[in-house]
Amino acid sequence: MTSRDWSGSFLRSARKLCAGVATLALVSCGGGGGSHAISSGGGSSSTGGSTIGAPAITLQLTNSAGAASNQVSTSSPLTAKATLVDASGTPVSNTLVSFSTGQNFTTISPLSAQVLTNASGVATVTLSVASLAIAQTQGGSGDVLTAQAAVDSTVAKGAAPFSIGATQVALSLAAPASGTVNVPAYSSTLIKVNVLANGAPYTSTPVSVDFQSACATSGKASMPATATTVNGQAVVTYTDKGCSSTDAVTITLAGATPITASMVDAAPTAASVEFVSATPAGEAIVIQGAGGNGRVETATLTFEALDTFGNPLPNETVNFSLNTSQPVTLGATAGVTDANGKVTVSVSSGTVPTTFRVIATLPSGQSTISDGITVTTGQPVQAAFSLSVGTPNIEGWQYDNTQTNVNILLADQNGNPVADGTPVVFQTDSGAIGSSTNGGCVTTNGGCSVTFRSQNPRYGLNNSAGKRPGVATVSVSTTSALYTLSGQIHIFLSGSQASNIVAVAPSGISVNSSGAFVLPCGSTTMTLYVGDLNYNPMPKGTTIAVAAALDPTNTSSAQILNFFPTQVAAESPETLIGSAVNPGTTHTLVFTPGGGAGAKNQCGSVGSGTNSGTLLITVTSPLGVVTTPQYPINFTYPK
Repeated sequence: MTSRDWSGSFLRSARKLCAGVATLALVSCGGGGGSHAISSGGGSSSTGGSTIGAPAITLQLTNSAGAASNQVSTSSPLTAKATLVDASGTPVSNTLVSFSTGQNFTTISPLSAQVLTNASGVATVTLSVASLAIAQTQGGSGDVLTAQAAVDSTVAKGAAPFSIGATQVALSLAAPASGTVNVPAYSSTLIKVNVLANGAPYTSTPVSVDFQSACATSGKASMPATATTVNGQAVVTYTDKGCSSTDAVTITLAGATPITASMVDAAPTAASVEFVSATPAGEAIVIQGAGGNGRVETATLTFEALDTFGNPLPNETVNFSLNTSQPVTLGATAGVTDANGKVTVSVSSGTVPTTFRVIATLPSGQSTISDGITVTTGQPVQAAFSLSVGTPNIEGWQYDNTQTNVNILLADQNGNPVADGTPVVFQTDSGAIGSSTNGGCVTTNGGCSVTFRSQNPRYGLNNSAGKRPGVATVSVSTTSALYTLSGQIHIFLSGSQASNIVAVAPSGISVNSSGAFVLPCGSTTMTLYVGDLNYNPMPKGTTIAVAAALDPTNTSSAQILNFFPTQVAAESPETLIGSAVNPGTTHTLVFTPGGGAGAKNQCGSVGSGTNSGTLLITVTSPLGVVTTPQYPINFTYPK
């Protein structure tokens, strides 16, 4: 249907409505031969005439140039002028006229869509396209503007048809005006875009414009993905974050042809290079040919190039050199940093132990040096085969499962700990060693330990195997690339009772026929040897106490001045070999006979003949075994 046909149909409907309702003036409804002039296309559209005896509204539509028009567009809103007259045709002032449309294609200003008539009976509103999207999608669509007002309890109405004019939307780059801008490294610039409707800035409503670029997507630049127009212009801030290339920013809006702005992002300047790390973590490799079993012959070093802003610098050349003339091989003399600004280089060992560092240098001259890397043989040597025991004299002769650790330390010919994972095997001729799953251990930082426990077999005095009584022999071995390395260490399986105690007086002290020491009245220093049944030392932690027995008159027969040591220390079979003459450990006793001053039987105080006294020794093992009866030391002295 053409606009003329559509307008005619609207008027015919309006006449029918006027004929049915005598009190309403819908378009200008005439009483008889009234007419309605509606122009098609861009002409004026109005309804005119009057109804005798009824108020009426006449609507006139004009464009922004003031010419009659029934087409509204983004660039040309319509002005709607409603003239209200009473039944006699006289303009009605100060009366509220309400405006409305049948669709939601347009907006009416003021937003209330209600205006009071002026002295000439005229009320004016502005009709605009509701949005740019409607202008794009509803071009050519028709609608009707209706105005109504109440005069003397009678409602007068007027209507005017209109259509939505076609709109061409375009984007125009306001900045950079040339379409290209140079952006210094890590700097910012503004991108400004005008939104045009039919060639004119579209300012009626805010519009969202989209911005996208490759560097923004990858994080090498930043800018808002969307910006809303203000007065027809969308503005975003573009910030370089190490793009180092020409970044094409694509700007889009629905219904408009995309446009592009080119950001020429300058590459940042290299400022420094830093050492990051080296592997293996211990920064030590072994000489050529000694690799395997956790030992590596190549070190990998990582460096990082940084720009003047302290950010990682990709695609930067880094040159490598060594600080030594020793025979090590540099894997490359140069490398290029990756996307994270990092570059690696490998160094392989030669045939001799040494230390070295790698120097990394930028083309602009800045340099750094790595941590030191050590090249070792990595193979254990017999001279650095070291064994030890946590407690070498355990209470293990009468008791099972008394435990101690056996430790080994291994190093190469340069004194460097052997590589982690070197296996070591342990064996014992008495007790048990290791675990149910492993009879040995593997080294960490050149050392490892296993647990020894007391149990059968045990070998005592005069054993048929010819073994040292009460001693476990632990044999330990490992291998280097060419040789088997081995060693032995021993552990006392000490008894819990002090079966052998020997008191030895100093030179000049005799023993009488009763076995008692014949002492002078002065202080005497005696040596005590305390051992178990195999003449071995008591277990570590055994305590030894000495007390003077009282004579029948309850007067002390001796005064103990000193006794040391009172506790058995760690004693190794490697350094202590007991016998029946001097079993176990050595202790010193200092005392005087006859008690203190004023004692009844004080040494040499009265008369002639001799008095006697006794010292009692008590030995208690770590597991609480007390040697009984208490060991006596008998002596005589003059009175």
